[in-house]
Amino acid sequence: MEASMSSLSSSVLLLDVLLEISAHSDPVTLVRCAATCKVLRREIANPAFHRRLRLRRADRFVPMFFRGFFVQNQHKKVIQPPRFSVPVRPSEPSPEPFRSFLLDNDSMLEFYHLELAASRGLVSLRSNTPESGGPPGTCVFNPMTGYVNCIPPPKINAQSFVLLTSDDGDGACHYRQLAAELASGRLKTQEFSPVEDNSRWQAIAETVVAPCPQDAALLHPPLVLQGDTHWLCRSTEYHFILRFSRALLQATVTKIDGSCGEQLRGRRQGELLLVSDGQGRQPQLLVAIGLQISVWKLSDSGGGNGWSMQVLVEPERVHQNNVLSESLELRWFGEKSGYVFVRMAGANESSLSWYFMLQLATRRVLGVCYGAPQNALANFPYEMDLSFWRPKFTR
Repeated sequence: MEASMSSLSSSVLLLDVLLEISAHSDPVTLVRCAATCKVLRREIANPAFHRRLRLRRADRFVPMFFRGFFVQNQHKKVIQPPRFSVPVRPSEPSPEPFRSFLLDNDSMLEFYHLELAASRGLVSLRSNTPESGGPPGTCVFNPMTGYVNCIPPPKINAQSFVLLTSDDGDGACHYRQLAAELASGRLKTQEFSPVEDNSRWQAIAETVVAPCPQDAALLHPPLVLQGDTHWLCRSTEYHFILRFSRALLQATVTKIDGSCGEQLRGRRQGELLLVSDGQGRQPQLLVAIGLQISVWKLSDSGGGNGWSMQVLVEPERVHQNNVLSESLELRWFGEKSGYVFVRMAGANESSLSWYFMLQLATRRVLGVCYGAPQNALANFPYEMDLSFWRPKFTR
């Protein structure tokens, strides 16, 4: 009896056994196990645990990480209240009452434009300051709770902002804002935390980037995988992927050459987008040429010749009769849901644009809406994390 009690008192062994059983159970058991205590909830929500999952009867269990889009028409200063669009299941009502504080603060999107959308319900906006010539600030907010934090500009000439989120296991979402500038072979970064150092930007950190052409620049939006930030970088010589470890202050460079490098020459920024490989491990590159979308993957052997291409969407899949444009703009990638948000510009400046989503896993194209010409339509996705998902089980 004493030996039995001694084995049960070993929390390390007990936790590992429970996680192993849960990984080979079914979706209902997995969620119930995660709801038992904070420790199991934190471990099951950890992306490292997701690679161990071998769930049974999981084909009908699809967590809806992606909830939809907030859309607001700002054409010719006629501000319409934001509306919430659910293109994934348009015939079904939204499972939650999406009453957003944006409905009462519809002027907010006049001063900020989308920089990126993060999981866990937080969104980061960048201030509209090109006319004034001043440095851009950011605003982090939750469109459902009304939380707003307007962050002043950092001391560096930020080319890109990254929103880093984390879950401490108690249901609260914590975040940091990372500002980055690449110049002369050095990556300058500054962090902003709303709870540390009286909510101020921290000291500037510099990281050597090599090899790095003198005119290299960061192309946003960035991609965050396992805590590291990835940027697609452009120079007059070549493109490359810059991986930055915030914890180690280290930067690594993956040069893009060969056939992939040739195809990137002359491409506009909106025609290129970094996405994950579906497992959250390696970045892949989406390229839009005309109305065709392809993905480039780098083999484990590395090197420029290791890049291989696969066509995801043919032109006839996205062509619209009333949108005669022959160009696409890759706007956003959902790291949790695997959706890519795409805009098809109209034939001219006065034509309507068509917005749709591409699900990378299934190559499925889902229409979102028709919108105002050019960039008069303010929109951003709303995505959540597994640890914040509350399922409803039906018969």
